[in-house]
Amino acid sequence: MTLGEDTPGTVAVRCERLVPGDPDWLQDFHRAHSMLLAPLAAAAEREPAHLPDGVDPVAALTAWESLRAALPEALGSHVQESADDLAGPGDGTERTVAAGPASDRAHRQAVEERDRAARGSGLRAPDGREHIPVHLVELSMGDLDTLAALLDRLTRVLAERLPGAALLDRIAGQHPYPLGPSTGSSLCGHLRVLLDTLRPEPAPEDLALLRPLLARADAGEPVPRVLTAEQEAAYMRFAYHVAEAVCPGDLRESAAFAWRY
Repeated sequence: MTLGEDTPGTVAVRCERLVPGDPDWLQDFHRAHSMLLAPLAAAAEREPAHLPDGVDPVAALTAWESLRAALPEALGSHVQESADDLAGPGDGTERTVAAGPASDRAHRQAVEERDRAARGSGLRAPDGREHIPVHLVELSMGDLDTLAALLDRLTRVLAERLPGAALLDRIAGQHPYPLGPSTGSSLCGHLRVLLDTLRPEPAPEDLALLRPLLARADAGEPVPRVLTAEQEAAYMRFAYHVAEAVCPGDLRESAAFAWRY
């Protein structure tokens, strides 16, 4: 952890964190923005009286955008999901642009390019299996704290049905999932995954083992790099950390998620 000057008169605490180049985790990261933070910030402009008390959606959106800016470019780029393509721009209506072979093909190509860039680290297990890459980034603890405060408040608002819960329900209704409706709690779940992954400080010994592999992003074709047994153990500890964030309380699902790494 280091200290760095962000703005005159303030000292921001900076922290090193591991970020997975995992399309499934990145989906949660970007859904936290598109399905919760951006709509809340828009509501702060249009209907501030309906916001939950004690929240600052604009500050939260700014914090998320700062986190995204710290990620490698390939991870910060959002590919529009097919479910989003069928939803109207925040009003729950169906878009008039019909999907067809050309649009489906373009979407598949965009997803494949994002996933290729995410995978292309060249990291390999001692047995030769290709790993999902992990990137070392420097973030602001203040940004993580801002998002955590928002999540804590929204969770309480939903649990106790405080003023503002109806707005969260309405936002959820405008952003359905492919297999069914979303809820205020499910939208908050994407933000929880982000925070449960990034807020805890990695073990210093794991960072020391992985740093030589993660200090920079490769340009062009990645050079295969085989992890030592000790590096592999550190890598898998991080994989299980991510899996527990994505699949809390479900050991079978968590193990299956980590196995993909």
